Amino acid sequence: MDESYDTIAVIRKEIFNFTDTYVIDITDSENALDALMFVLAIDAEKCSRNKRQNY
Repeated sequence: MDESYDTIAVIRKEIFNFTDTYVIDITDSENALDALMFVLAIDAEKCSRNKRQNY
């Protein structure tokens, strides 16, 4: 969401894949980089959490 509470992207994770696969639907191409960085940050945190649990 932006300052006016408009949706800038819809992000969903596909569940029937061997790897994590995300679909990003962006309403305005100006927000593409922000949406991608958001998804990468979530995925990086998830990977870090999994590595900590394995040790």
